[in-house]
Amino acid sequence: MEEQKRTNRTIINIGTSLMVVILIGLAFAVIAALAISSSHNNYSLSDKQRIHTDEYYAASNEAYERIAESGWADQEFTVSINDSQDLNVKVSSGEIVSWEVINNSSWEADSTQPIITLDDWN
Repeated sequence: MEEQKRTNRTIINIGTSLMVVILIGLAFAVIAALAISSSHNNYSLSDKQRIHTDEYYAASNEAYERIAESGWADQEFTVSINDSQDLNVKVSSGEIVSWEVINNSSWEADSTQPIITLDDWN
């Protein structure tokens, strides 16, 4: 009788510890998936920021070259940064009076969320 109790108790102890190990493994898998997703989003955002910064400084360098070629004469001109932004520069009395980025298109936030439907699985 005592041997049967010991056997039952051992099976329960193994089952409980196995469940704990499985839950811990699942928790680590979820944390890993979230970390990968977050790092991918951060990389995408950093890449977009790098591209925008490169475009801005290319336009800025072009503006400085135009100012230098004119000998800092009084002038106002616009340099295109990208499809949606321009750099407006105004020089007066040998000084840069205005240096501003102008948005020439409207911006709308993309608030849609991707949803998996049954059609995606077929």
